[in-house]
Amino acid sequence: MKDFVPKGTGNSRFLKSVSNFLSLYPDYPRFAQALIAGTLPVDFNGINSEGVQQMGTGLNKATLLTDATAAALELPQADPTVNDALYAISQKTQPAQVNVLTTKGTVVTMTKGSKTLSATAGNDGWATLYPAEFGDWTIKAGSTSKVFNVNAIAVFYVAMVSLASLSWDVVASCAKKGAAKDMWNIGDKKTLTIDGTTYTAVIIGFDHDNVANAGSYGRSKAGITWQLLDCLNTTYRMNSLATNNGGWTSCTMRTSTMATLLGKLPTALKNNIVPVTKLTSAGDQSTTINSTTDSLFLLSEVEIFGAMTYSAAGEGVRYEYYAAGNGTIKKVKNLAYEWWERSPKVDYSAAFCLVYRDGFASNNRAGELGGVAFGFCV
Repeated sequence: MKDFVPKGTGNSRFLKSVSNFLSLYPDYPRFAQALIAGTLPVDFNGINSEGVQQMGTGLNKATLLTDATAAALELPQADPTVNDALYAISQKTQPAQVNVLTTKGTVVTMTKGSKTLSATAGNDGWATLYPAEFGDWTIKAGSTSKVFNVNAIAVFYVAMVSLASLSWDVVASCAKKGAAKDMWNIGDKKTLTIDGTTYTAVIIGFDHDNVANAGSYGRSKAGITWQLLDCLNTTYRMNSLATNNGGWTSCTMRTSTMATLLGKLPTALKNNIVPVTKLTSAGDQSTTINSTTDSLFLLSEVEIFGAMTYSAAGEGVRYEYYAAGNGTIKKVKNLAYEWWERSPKVDYSAAFCLVYRDGFASNNRAGELGGVAFGFCV
């Protein structure tokens, strides 16, 4: 709808009076007396477009409450009002939909005062309840309970089981729904196994990375971005020689090491990783930004520190995990170790950026060994 906006020139409307107006009020005193007494006969006679900046949407039956709408709402009144319609809608719909993730077959209840709702989780672990009031509700699933505030007419997602206990299939399905940020927190963790060694992955961002194929994923942003909390036990080189020519796009770390590591991931995780678009400078002292599609990737300098010390501008945005002040020191076999970034050193063709073992921004020649703490999205 549009507001009616007069120009403020005093001529936005016409008035019309009776045909014998001049005989009824032949002089100003009698005109003024009738105006003061409230007996002066006038009608509004339409809008003068010359005095209007914007015409407003008309307030009438057609724009407020048609007979068809009243019938659809089954309003019983002979002459229903908009308020009657709004009340009927409030009785026909629920203010919220709360989707609770638990284990299959678990009975989930929501309680507020004397009101209790109940639903049983299906084979996918989801139970859906429809609270009819705003405010704090106590959700209980098995022995787990939490207080949840229903504060809007919206769809909510609540996890009643630990992230660590969930399969990657379930985690990925939540991410694709856009529900992950409502269910978990930056810094939450989950384990994965590579070559028989268990590593911890930490959530570093929600809806942060651009999905390479949004059509097949169903959203433009990946629901969750993860990174290894510490480095792999094996160290790697960015290139076999001391060069960053070709940047991240064609370095050995990307074309060989990441591809090999992807093949070593648990099948359930590998099948749910969504390739994303990463931005990185071209290397060889170039500031040109190249775009790559990656399933596994190293973070850029700015994605970690929020600023460029040794890298070119334009390599992404700082992840929420690091923006929140979480540490940048990572370990290889329980010892602090420098770990690689994908950023070429912008003023030196032989080096890539890294995080030094003290947690500060640094760099090293591409042929040297460094820790690897890759990132991925689901």
